[in-house]
Amino acid sequence: MYRTAIVRISDDLSERCVSPSDLAIHVDDECIIEFDGILDHGHVASIAEMQGDVPQDLLPKLVRRATLQDQAKIKENALRSKMAADRVSMKVAEQDLTVHLVDVKYSFDMALLRVCFTSDDRIDLYDVISELSNELHARIVIKQIGVRDEAAIVGGMGPCGRRLCCCSWLSDFKSINVKMARAQRMAVNPGAITGMCARLKCCLRYEYDCYTELGNQLPRDGAHVECPDGCGRVVDKNILAQRIKVRMEDDRLLEYGPEEVRVARSAERTKNTGAERPESRPAGDS
Repeated sequence: MYRTAIVRISDDLSERCVSPSDLAIHVDDECIIEFDGILDHGHVASIAEMQGDVPQDLLPKLVRRATLQDQAKIKENALRSKMAADRVSMKVAEQDLTVHLVDVKYSFDMALLRVCFTSDDRIDLYDVISELSNELHARIVIKQIGVRDEAAIVGGMGPCGRRLCCCSWLSDFKSINVKMARAQRMAVNPGAITGMCARLKCCLRYEYDCYTELGNQLPRDGAHVECPDGCGRVVDKNILAQRIKVRMEDDRLLEYGPEEVRVARSAERTKNTGAERPESRPAGDS
């Protein structure tokens, strides 16, 4: 039996590490890890007890809890990372590259410098890496990320008043489309359905399945329905409240529950056959 810990090194990087059984470590502790000869630091996100023997592959290893000296060095490294970011920005400007630096961070032993950036184009920074490696005496790893990942690193507050999902708990970005906003009866207004990353809000997906399931229990928009007060056409729906707004033939606007209306037979036939209008005949046929 042995222990593993998920250590969050940065907002976009986490590692699963092997923890010595005699090491006193807890969730949220700041720690030092070692991987491939490089020392780095992070926060323990979770700890799990594992069955079997310790794996022999190159898993990062938890070295120790961060001491007071380690924490002082971490603060010093943060200042050096800012200085390195200035150098990277200068080199990028000299190359006249359209690059936006998001995060520049040294490893704990300053042997490795991680650089994250965004760009609308595919950028080759080989020349920049070569010059900076010699100047900063560190191995440089450069990663181009998307705007959603940038928002997760930078952080911020959403319109709900809470931290952005992408920088607090969301780690898997799934595809989102405008269809999800329409299914939830939202106005397709860029200001209302886009987040701080200028992409569709991740939360559009959270209730999409619920809206789809409840919406399938109601007549479609524009359907002819028979109601207790006569016949009319569906003009609007409140999916969560399960209410249907119907414009009657005499222009009255009434609201009903789904059990009070029935789709007219002609509409049912059209829906079942998929025929919106009679099939046209080729020119010249009688």
